This record gives sequence, structure tokens and C-alpha cells, in this order.
Amino acid sequence: MKNVLALSKRNCLLFLRSKSTVFFSFFSSLILIVLYFLFIAKLYSQGFNEAANTALSSKQLNFAIYSQMIMGVLVINSVSLPVGMFMFMAKDLETRKTEALLLTKAKPVELVLSYLISSLLLAFTLNFMMLLLSVIIIGVSTTYWLSVGTFFMLVLALIVTTFISCSVVLLITAIVRSSAAIGVANGVLGTLLGFLCGIYMPYSNMGVAAKQIGSLLPFTHLTIWLKQIALTDVFNQFGMPIEVSKAMQETWFSAGNVGLLGANIPLWVMLLLSGVFAVICLVVSILILKTKLKNTGERKIASVNKKRKI
Repeated sequence: MKNVLALSKRNCLLFLRSKSTVFFSFFSSLILIVLYFLFIAKLYSQGFNEAANTALSSKQLNFAIYSQMIMGVLVINSVSLPVGMFMFMAKDLETRKTEALLLTKAKPVELVLSYLISSLLLAFTLNFMMLLLSVIIIGVSTTYWLSVGTFFMLVLALIVTTFISCSVVLLITAIVRSSAAIGVANGVLGTLLGFLCGIYMPYSNMGVAAKQIGSLLPFTHLTIWLKQIALTDVFNQFGMPIEVSKAMQETWFSAGNVGLLGANIPLWVMLLLSGVFAVICLVVSILILKTKLKNTGERKIASVNKKRKI
């Protein structure tokens, strides 16, 4: 365990010291925030009162719109931040630094766990800070605040989201093992998830095909889960009836359950399936990387021993 903690600290410091990696890990989220301020927020606000048969003020609308926006940002961050961290693992494999690390007392499985733990810690910590900062900014600007209970529910949901995202990204890294390819994926993933998970705009504006493709991604169900937690509290504060609240969440904010390929499967089942899928990804990736690192370490030790004999 001591080796795992030491290696995890080393990985975290490498990530935080690389300003470019940190910036590009948040790049997709920054684009989303800019797009919201430029025009997406206006699309959400236009006609909302008429559709919901309410008379919400501009501050109330902003509270609802930006609260659900932040949920999408958190999901994108939960993917892009681990991608940035696992890029260092790919670089270590390419530059053969892992061979040097395996000459120490560290075992292959400890090396893999260190990358995973550092990714989980960084992704959750930075995402938590963004959630806290966003709640404060939205609260100050709109004078409406998410309840304490809702905030802690979001934190718990964020832990689950981080675990699932890190597990999926670790498997992708284990298969690809190229820092250049992972860097490209970091730029593409944010955009794809923004559309396919109903973050940029509601599914009602995109068609059935996008909704069905999105239903295959665990990040879609995580986004819906986070949005439902936040929007339920938001609309309760406005005194909106439950039926109207659920209808507006589904039609206006893509926060209604999408099931799986059109099948009406409850959200909790989809979240459970997403968790099972994450565990499978985690086990498979650990086995792949453990085998690769073990073979690499054995070759390195054999090479060192051969040189000593000479």
C-alpha cells in the first residue's frame, strides 16, 4: 500500500505541474460554458413559461438553466480529467519509465492501481471544487440556492460518476496505449458526449436516433441522474407541481429517462448496469495492464542481469 500511495502522489504531481494538460482537460467544459452564455441558454429560456404554463422570473429561469448546465459540465469533466491523467500512464509506457519503476519494489498491479487511484482522486477533487464554485456563483447571481441535502446528493452521485468514468477511460487507455491517440480522444470525447448525452441541447431538438445512440452510453444516464437531482430541487423551490416538473425535465432539459434503445428501462436499472459495466471495464483493464507490465518488468530484469554477468 505504501508503494501505491507514493506512486499515486507522483502521478498527481505530474498532472498538476503540467499546465497545458490541466487546461486541455477542462477545454471541453470551457467550450460548453461559453456556448451556454452565447446562445444555448437563450434557447432553453425561450418559450419555457408558455410551455410550463408558469410565470418564472429571469433569475428563476437562469437558476434552472445554469444548474442543469453544470451537471453536464461535471459529467464531461469526469471523462476529460481521467483522460488527462491516464495520458501520463501512456507516456510512461512509451518512454519506458514503467520499466524503471518496476525495478523498484513496486509490483505491476500496484503500478496500475496508482494510476487509477490518482485519477479518481484528481477527477473527484477538481470536479467537487467546480461544483462548489458553481453553486456559489449561481446562488449569488440569481439569489436562489440548491438545498444542502441536494448538494450532498450531488456529491454522492459525483463519486459514482467519477468511478464509472475512470474505469471506462482506463480500459480505453489499456487498449490504445498511445499518448497521441489519447490526446486526440480527449478533444473529441467532450464534443461527442455533449451532443449524445443531451448536454448541449435537448433530445427533442435532435431526433430519435441521437437519443437511442446516447442510451448506449453510461454517461447519458449519469447526466440524467445529476440533472434530475438538481432540477427536482429547483422546481420544488418554485412551487411547480410534480407532474409539470417531470414533464419539463423530460421535454426541455433532457432529464427524462431514455431507457435502452427505446426500451422503457427504469433509470436506477440503467445506473446499475452502468456500474456493472464499469466494474467489468476495470477488471479487464487491470488484467491487460498487469500482464503487459509484468512481461515488461521481466524483460527488463533479465536484461539487467545479463549485463551484470557480462
